[in-house]
Amino acid sequence: MNHGNASAQSVGAQVAVKFAENADLFSKTKSLRMEVKAASDVVTSASGRNIVSGGVGSPTGLPYGVQNGLRITPAAGVSAVEYFRYGGVEGAAGVQAGEGALKPAVRPTHTAVTQSALTVAAWTKISRQSLNDSAELKQAIDVTLVREVGKALDVALMDGSVTPAFAGLETLATAYTSLVYTNLWDAASEAVATMAIAGFVADTVVLSPTDWLAIQVATNVTTGEYFSGSYLAPLAESLRGLRAVVSPSMPAGKVMVLDSQQIELKLVDTFAVEANVVDDDFIRNQVTLLGELRVIPLYRAVGAGRLVTPKAA
Repeated sequence: MNHGNASAQSVGAQVAVKFAENADLFSKTKSLRMEVKAASDVVTSASGRNIVSGGVGSPTGLPYGVQNGLRITPAAGVSAVEYFRYGGVEGAAGVQAGEGALKPAVRPTHTAVTQSALTVAAWTKISRQSLNDSAELKQAIDVTLVREVGKALDVALMDGSVTPAFAGLETLATAYTSLVYTNLWDAASEAVATMAIAGFVADTVVLSPTDWLAIQVATNVTTGEYFSGSYLAPLAESLRGLRAVVSPSMPAGKVMVLDSQQIELKLVDTFAVEANVVDDDFIRNQVTLLGELRVIPLYRAVGAGRLVTPKAA
């Protein structure tokens, strides 16, 4: 499993370097804010194309999340985005009834949507002694802050948010039950064909960890051979040409097929870590680290996603 850009430092490593550079300032002011560049941030367009490496830091690699399958664009300084969501077509084209006859009318329909930025954040405590140990600082940031923020971002994108309001991809995606197929991978392919008829180009499939594992280890009942390839081969990162993204928030037994060109994640504020002395931190010789990022999810067209359920066996 690779980590997208192998030469890029982790978020924790970058913060450790910046903290060392500003240690004198922190010792005097007891407050320090550090911006982490988006090029190696929690969500980037480079890392957002790989289910095992995009997103945010974790103890054994970078965790899963639907954000890794979305198109990422910068939107610094923006608190809300107003856009028009495509809803369908009124009327239909047809053959003119005859010379001079009225031609059929057709027009697209759109709904105005105002989406406010979602702020995802977490904080953790670290001892002052650990601030002098870059390894401890990197672990506190990568494991505790970045991982938890990434997990919360996945939940917010999939399940939605109340304040600020966002319906969530599970609600926005069009529910679809396969008419023919009882397994997930065939049902997903059927949804791809259905979306193509509607004018969408599906390129991403979102699965739960258990379902993705089941697909990876599926074998031929006669020969015992793995359908995914050689027993010792690297795990596949795609499913029938679709980029596979694993989301812990995805319901087991279903898949979500997306046209990622119609679903966008605007990165308002890159992942920032702020160190400060809070309450009785001074007498406890501790520092509070706060990590947060702000994003604006856009769902540009009804039908750009399908929440697929296989046919009952």
